[in-house]
Amino acid sequence: MLAQSLIDSGSVDVLELGIPFSDPIADGPVIQAAVDRALKAGMNTDIAFDLSRRLKKSIPIVYLTYYNIVLQRGVEKFVGDCADAGVSGIIIADLPFEESRDVRNSCAKYGVDYINIVTPNTPPGRMRIILEGASGFVYVVSNMGVTGARQSLSIGLRDTVSRTIECANGVPVAVGFGISKPAHVSEVIGMGADGAIVGSAIVDMAARKAGVHAILGYVKKLKEGTMPIAPKPGVNVS
Repeated sequence: MLAQSLIDSGSVDVLELGIPFSDPIADGPVIQAAVDRALKAGMNTDIAFDLSRRLKKSIPIVYLTYYNIVLQRGVEKFVGDCADAGVSGIIIADLPFEESRDVRNSCAKYGVDYINIVTPNTPPGRMRIILEGASGFVYVVSNMGVTGARQSLSIGLRDTVSRTIECANGVPVAVGFGISKPAHVSEVIGMGADGAIVGSAIVDMAARKAGVHAILGYVKKLKEGTMPIAPKPGVNVS
């Protein structure tokens, strides 16, 4: 199982697993195609929880899904099942903060992190409200639009990351959407973020049957992007 291989690789700090939904409005073509394949193959929420229970977890597992999936199961049951399956946190891509109280309350009850999302368009006042009770980590959307690999990151991302860090009360900040290269990872870490979230690029490799070894090699290179760049011999950096 690729998920277990990623957990065991030592190159992943948190593993995000998606529960497929038929109308994934935040996702680009790569994830949409993966969702379509999964649903046609019979994937559902019960199977997702079963797979999560079977994983040998040495790092946190978080779910990314859509509110209809949660609502259909029942908010408290969904969150309780997350806790039972060893899932540490949930991200609900289409649920506005103002409508998330029931989910947040259930998360607090069962010890599951409700991971908030902020974007470049989130006003400062609203960002402070959203992140006042943040837990797990904060998901910073790097640019407007849907998920998917991009050649470069948004020009205004540094400001978004900086504003998020100021409001996050010490909760880690991770940047996602469009990140696909070690250079992207280095860039967001250099902005002060604690982590980078990579999804579409890995899903695309799996869809092209790149193989577990190739995917793990790619993820290792991404992880190296979080490391400080060693000075060249003879260069004084003091």
